[in-house]
Amino acid sequence: MLIIGMTGGIGSGKSEALKIFESLNIKVIDLDKISKEITETNHQAIEEIKSAFGNIFDKDNRLDRKKLRELIFSDNNQKINLEKILHPKILEEVKKKLNTLSDESYVVIDIPLLFETNQYTSLISRSLVIDCEVNDQIERVKKRDSIDTSIIQSIMNQQIDRRSRIEKGDDIILNDGSIEKLKESIKALHKKYLNIVAVK
Repeated sequence: MLIIGMTGGIGSGKSEALKIFESLNIKVIDLDKISKEITETNHQAIEEIKSAFGNIFDKDNRLDRKKLRELIFSDNNQKINLEKILHPKILEEVKKKLNTLSDESYVVIDIPLLFETNQYTSLISRSLVIDCEVNDQIERVKKRDSIDTSIIQSIMNQQIDRRSRIEKGDDIILNDGSIEKLKESIKALHKKYLNIVAVK
């Protein structure tokens, strides 16, 4: 099975790309989704987050994600603490999911920090970078999340820079136009990946 590790900066369009792969009947694994699942109220990670971060929960004992995000992107040590709790658990879930998908021709894993953490490089067959201009990233995130430019900039500063990401990627899609254009780019890659699988 071919395992594609998809990455890209915040606001580059990874979520849209995942939807398009799903529309082509390709199974996808979304690390952000797994992260949300393991920070729901009944998961063991919650107790560890409480111990490490204290009062970032609402009256119903639900994690205040906005407060947590602001905290970790204003203090790098807190970000590292959170990653130590979450990353091993996310990786474990990914491996479980891959085991259940072993009959698929290829699978796409959305890994926002693929090149920053190196945790997944041994797991994947190829890397796919969804790329766009920095100004586009900022505008898309502002529109989507209604957060301040300074927070977006802070998030981007903790990600690998655009040029390095492109240099490291096996496949690059420039997402600078319409959804239709993105669809066409992904359909072309879909054929390429199926051909790689057929040749193996």
